[in-house]
Amino acid sequence: MWLYRLLLLLLTPLILVKVRRFRKNYPAYRAREAFGFWQPVKAGLWLHCSSVGEVLAVRPLVAQWLEKYPDKPILITTMTPTGAEQVAATFPFAIHRYLPMDWRGAVKRALKQLECEHLLIVETELWPNLLQQAKRKGLRINIVNARLSERSFKQYQRFPRLSKRLMSLPDRFLAHAQADAERFEALGASGVLVTGSIKFDLSVPDAVAEQNWHRQMSSSFVWTAGSTHNGEDESLLKAHQALLEKYPDALLILVPRHPERFQSVYQLAAEYFSKVALRSEVEPKDWYAYNVVIGDSMGELMHYYQAADLAFVGGSLVKRGGHNPIEPALLARATLVGPYTFNFADITELLIKHHGAIRCKNGEHLQEVVISLAGKHSQCHRLGQAALRFAQQNQGAVTRVLAEIDFR
Repeated sequence: MWLYRLLLLLLTPLILVKVRRFRKNYPAYRAREAFGFWQPVKAGLWLHCSSVGEVLAVRPLVAQWLEKYPDKPILITTMTPTGAEQVAATFPFAIHRYLPMDWRGAVKRALKQLECEHLLIVETELWPNLLQQAKRKGLRINIVNARLSERSFKQYQRFPRLSKRLMSLPDRFLAHAQADAERFEALGASGVLVTGSIKFDLSVPDAVAEQNWHRQMSSSFVWTAGSTHNGEDESLLKAHQALLEKYPDALLILVPRHPERFQSVYQLAAEYFSKVALRSEVEPKDWYAYNVVIGDSMGELMHYYQAADLAFVGGSLVKRGGHNPIEPALLARATLVGPYTFNFADITELLIKHHGAIRCKNGEHLQEVVISLAGKHSQCHRLGQAALRFAQQNQGAVTRVLAEIDFR
């Protein structure tokens, strides 16, 4: 662990800059909690979600847990202010705290204020000091929806002693796919079980169906690029330029992954098109008058996908590993991904195999596919229905996860 602590010490200035930035940009951010200064907490379950995506992913898990244990308070921690805002919006009944930075003193200070027996960590937030101190305090630690890409696996292999010690700390790894389970075991983890992805158990929020943005769209063709990263937007905007030559009233809904990019992506889109709108300023019923709408809101990704005829899942044209393709699948939307999908490798490959998604080799190939599908609404429909069937066939992970956790 000394190597990790040394690295953490070297990174401390960057961590402090990040905390300062959060304080500046989010007035409600409680910076003291990031240093371990928690108010006392008593909870039946502690659920850690790194940010917005994980908070949204645990909705079915929280719902089923509350059915079993309605009188036990739930604590949800996040790293980011946007995650905290999503907790407040999605789980107003929950207690929220910011996870302390992984300094040993900060973690120990926070845990002294905690009375809880169970820690569920969503996906792979494996902070060494957090796990070590939680274990010493006697918490049972379960990694839920545990994922480990081949890329991350190789990075862990570079430090075998540290990795083996780290993997020995959680009581269970409830993996979302067999390949992930095998990687965890190869690194020394025990108690590994494949339960599937809880993200398949998402249900479409009532508000998405009730507001039905798709019904408000009067453009000939609408496509949504969700959770995009720096380096992807240019390719998407160029593809839309080419699309407009054949379908002049087509609409692109471009949704950056991180809120700090909303304004810069808006400015970039304005360099390509004269008619660009922000979702925060124009209602969906009026989007027909624009070429591009920038999705500058949090927690509405399902709305954006539902509004479209075709969905592109971001983070996959660049080496970020792609984001969750299940959300558009649950909405029966034809789905496109780029070449880099290692974050959801098994799910994406199976979705493609079941004819619910198409992989695009690069930006130029994406452009060709979008233009082709824009003129084939029946093919979009078939792709979307195949995606929905695949998603529904893989539901049930939450029930399996809760059955495996020993809530003594």
